[in-house]
Amino acid sequence: MAWMTLSEQTRVSEDCELSELKFALGRVSCLLAHDALTIIRNALSLPKLRYFLRTSKHIDPSKLGEFDGALRTALSSICNVQALIPVLKEPSGISAHDGRRPDGCTLIPWRAGRCLAWDVTVPGTLAERYVNLTSKECGFAAARAADEKMKKYGNALPSMEFLPICIEVLGPMDPNTLKFVKAICKMISVRSGDSRELFFATNHISCLLQRFLRVCVLENIQLNADMCN
Repeated sequence: MAWMTLSEQTRVSEDCELSELKFALGRVSCLLAHDALTIIRNALSLPKLRYFLRTSKHIDPSKLGEFDGALRTALSSICNVQALIPVLKEPSGISAHDGRRPDGCTLIPWRAGRCLAWDVTVPGTLAERYVNLTSKECGFAAARAADEKMKKYGNALPSMEFLPICIEVLGPMDPNTLKFVKAICKMISVRSGDSRELFFATNHISCLLQRFLRVCVLENIQLNADMCN
């Protein structure tokens, strides 16, 4: 390649890198979705390659779009593993007596010809109103919150099946919530072929709860500091 100009050498190198990336993404896409996503996210060479492409003076700008397109297509095919249940967030056509709307509903029948509506609440396991109960029985706060949600929405949505999704900040779920999560993960497992979907879902929920607790703790620390000052 000694006879090529610098721009020509760069163009050939770009084509080789792009073809190798597409080949690697094609091979990774043959794996289970979670394994493939983990490999792509932890690939040490990928961030370096993207940094090199975006900072190079001789890179063809059109190639950046091709690289982004290849990554976007691969990630879409890997991550697009769902239960294939169309849903609508905060539907405007249904509400409780106080005007509050559930967090979402399905657009197709869930069971017995009726769509499913749900509302999520995360009660505090150690909250003053629950601590005397949760200290005696695990998950009591979630069960109590589910009962309160049913009183609020149960009769207000006669044409739909309502499900309160209640998960305490320390992890315990309402029994119906756990049953629902298992049903959804089973549907996803049928599509993905991965029997670990329930494990991944509960792990993700656990991470979200930890982030939520972190925010609450930091806010309380800041509030106490402001009060002391």
